[in-house]
Amino acid sequence: MKKNLIYLLSILLSGQLIGCDSFLDRTPTDFLTDEQVWNDNSMILGVLANLYDNVPMNGSLQDDVNFSLIDDVMWCGLMNTDVETARNQMVAYAYDFLRYYDYGYIYKINQSIEKLAKSTLSEDNIVVFESEFRFLRAYVYFELARRMGGVPIVTETQSYTSGMDITQLQVARSSEAEVYDFVYSECMAIKEYLAANNGITNVSRANKYAALALASRAMLYAGSISKYNASMANPISSPLQSGVVGMSGTSPNGYYEKALSAAEEIINDGVFQLHATASSDDFYHAVCSKDNNREVIWSKDYSSGKFHTFSFANIAWSMNEDNDNGSDLCPTLGLVESYLPLNGGSGRLADKDANGNYIAYENISDIFAGRDYRLQGTCLLPGQTFKGAKLDVLAGVAIYQSNGSYLLIEGSEANSSYVPAEDHPNADGGPFVGKDGPLSRATYTNTGFNLRKFVDEAAGSSARGQGSYIWWVYFRMGEVYLNAAEAAMELGQTEKALRYANAIRERAGFGANSWSEADLTIDNLLRERRCELVIEDHRFWDMKRLRKAHQQWNGIQSENTMLYALYPFRVIGGPDNGKYIFDRHVAYRFRAPRNFRIGNYYSSFSTDALNKNPKLVQNPNF
Repeated sequence: MKKNLIYLLSILLSGQLIGCDSFLDRTPTDFLTDEQVWNDNSMILGVLANLYDNVPMNGSLQDDVNFSLIDDVMWCGLMNTDVETARNQMVAYAYDFLRYYDYGYIYKINQSIEKLAKSTLSEDNIVVFESEFRFLRAYVYFELARRMGGVPIVTETQSYTSGMDITQLQVARSSEAEVYDFVYSECMAIKEYLAANNGITNVSRANKYAALALASRAMLYAGSISKYNASMANPISSPLQSGVVGMSGTSPNGYYEKALSAAEEIINDGVFQLHATASSDDFYHAVCSKDNNREVIWSKDYSSGKFHTFSFANIAWSMNEDNDNGSDLCPTLGLVESYLPLNGGSGRLADKDANGNYIAYENISDIFAGRDYRLQGTCLLPGQTFKGAKLDVLAGVAIYQSNGSYLLIEGSEANSSYVPAEDHPNADGGPFVGKDGPLSRATYTNTGFNLRKFVDEAAGSSARGQGSYIWWVYFRMGEVYLNAAEAAMELGQTEKALRYANAIRERAGFGANSWSEADLTIDNLLRERRCELVIEDHRFWDMKRLRKAHQQWNGIQSENTMLYALYPFRVIGGPDNGKYIFDRHVAYRFRAPRNFRIGNYYSSFSTDALNKNPKLVQNPNF
């Protein structure tokens, strides 16, 4: 008997149908009998592989463009009108931004669990597979909750028969708190069964600690939304259905306790550990290297049979192994300055002195010296070596003037020399623009920096035909420690909070016990997350759950809302001849301040979804 799948529930709840895509060349199971699929380990693994491959993501190593809207990087790639308008000239975040409402995916999981219950496989195999399906369902409900708020919780398949009252299949939204509670309870129910997967190569399948990491993250979100939504001047709530947004009526402490407990179970068990670092290279490898890695808890793995093009899209031009592309996403000056000096002090780079005069540096890299290891493990800075080459960034020349000021002259062609011409007859023939720019066009950095994290250092990885096998990290120990630190701080457990925060800071080069109780603030912890978790899909959501997004990105031009660049210039003439000065300015292609409105805290439901399920209510502020 062939499978006869009626995706009516997905139509009623989301109006979407999903097809099955093969993953790592596994055989699709769409036209096999139930007996063939659910009594065969390899076939069930094929179903799971399909679901793992389609876990919802807000940006990925296969599609990087969204990161320019949800993290501290600027879109410096191709300049077609649609992309440029949506990324660098966006008037405001759309109310449907990052909308996700896919009950076709949930239907597949529910059906898989029901079919598996009738399998003739051993009980040991069945319980592990069932737990993986439940983990994926819990993860999807977490993604739904952080985008949409409360959504219908559906854990069984439903089908329509002729003459049935269709309203029986329509499910109302659960409260936001109920969805987060569901995610947590599922994770705790399945975590011990998932221990059987703890040794899976490259942690590509859910294991015990992935379940605990999801529980910790979900509870941290629930606690912070409960606390900080209530503290808003006008807390977000729905006039149409109580509790579906804003976590109204809930106490944050219970959630923080669960977040801390789950994180500490991971830390104390010791199966996964913080990767020790003594340099920026060590931090890069803690995230990006698979060999003997005990930092990464769950990943989306890649191999020669399924590679991605993130390195091709983001490699610095001078290091490119292809004849096109590169520098899609470039770190902003704001991100670079979030990494503090190891000896203390402000993160602001010393481009000018207190009197507003440029400060000259002997070497182009000197201005960045002595900072948090994570800076050069995440970003490539002028003069930094990667893949056997130095990032060659030079914007132009600074001509010394008789009054002590400089005339800044920018070049327009990469890898050029400052030779005599009509507009600069006294040129010295030295370097003008670097191989990597900066230039205000695609394939070159527009900010003065390039990305290192998730860009592969392996030979050939930035070529289109080969691609990269670096994994995408869903959960790792850096986040777990920061979750524990934040939850403990919110609970007033200062000693624990300092222990976990200082562990993260110590491996970033700050030394033991670098923070005292006075340093333990939500803003400082937010900075740590900003530095630690770049391009790991946290920055946008951290700002949302802490209800800071509408204040930070308020649509008014400022250093918070505009993306800034730092351009180095070579000095010609005067006492600092041959040295370098730096000019900060808004990145030329970035035209509109980031504008996050109150209505962006919860994505809107589509008209189609509302029409198909009248029991849904729209989110507020649209």
